[in-house]
Amino acid sequence: MNADDRLTRTLKVLASAALGVALLAVVLAVLHRIMAVVIVVGGALFFAYLIYPLVRRFSRRLPRWLAILCVYAIVAVVLACIVAFVGPKLGSEARSLAQNSPQILQHAQDWILSANYAIVAAIPIEQRESAIKVVDAAVAALQKNAGVIAGQALSIVLSVASVMTAFVIIPVLAFYILMDTQRIRTGLMRLVPEAHRTMALTVLADVDAVLGGFIRGQIIVCACVAVLVTLMLLVMHVDYALLIGVFAGVVDIIPYLGALAGAIPAVLIALFTHGPGWALLVAAGFVLVYQAEGHIIAPNVVGQRVGLTPLMVILAILIGAELGGILGMFVAVPMAGIIKAVAARFLPAAPIEEPTDVVVTKEKRT
Repeated sequence: MNADDRLTRTLKVLASAALGVALLAVVLAVLHRIMAVVIVVGGALFFAYLIYPLVRRFSRRLPRWLAILCVYAIVAVVLACIVAFVGPKLGSEARSLAQNSPQILQHAQDWILSANYAIVAAIPIEQRESAIKVVDAAVAALQKNAGVIAGQALSIVLSVASVMTAFVIIPVLAFYILMDTQRIRTGLMRLVPEAHRTMALTVLADVDAVLGGFIRGQIIVCACVAVLVTLMLLVMHVDYALLIGVFAGVVDIIPYLGALAGAIPAVLIALFTHGPGWALLVAAGFVLVYQAEGHIIAPNVVGQRVGLTPLMVILAILIGAELGGILGMFVAVPMAGIIKAVAARFLPAAPIEEPTDVVVTKEKRT
């Protein structure tokens, strides 16, 4: 290959790369402008993946539309039962926490200034007073933001209306997605050359397994964490056990950071109401719960479908947080699992050879 041919090929590669970057930028700009639509469609896909196994099972004996409606009815009954049994208690604890927040903050200030505990007394009074100022500043900021929110009541109502509209639209979109699953798959395969369709179907099945395993498994894991945390806090007589347990289950969907965020409120409430010893017991209880989640619940529920090592998960979360904040952290793990599954189909596995010194040592031992 002469120099002109190499230059031409290099220019073509650079032009293709520039075109790809420009196309990606346009797609991201368009998605940013229609973010509300993207969120609704993403929610519909999430819900469709969540209930698809049950729909597929019902579809063996019922028409697809009737199977979907039956699953919707089951989901509605389950949610209604949860709301009926948990909703009143959850609302009561939320109202109680809102009413008792000033007393809790005052108790926290008294605890910081108190010299009854050796740990607190060892801290210089100037630093404790600085901590009090930080607490006061946080309370003032909350009150200021509450006033701003109260002044924008109309926008809040509109936001609530938008959320309620999304909750209506998402099941409708999920219904049509589930109805047209085979048609969507066929349409995607038409975009693939016939010689590569078998591989495309295999990759699509891998992606489906990763997404389905992550979504359904993560929901079950979060529910288990919520139940375990609630029971643990009830046994330890920590206030607002149900509210904190539900919060811990919801934030647990964010890997690693969710565990820390779920434990902080319970530990602080135990610290300010029962003292440092009880706070340490609550912290130990959270460690046990999350150890059970990481070593027993998650491996058996989610399994190896995502196929990521702990190091890969941490790196994916850090990259997702940098690119997309909390939403990026949530989608980082399944996206990394998809990339790994696709790469495994196209990249040959490299043979692992032992170092020469290890082989020689084994031979000597023999």
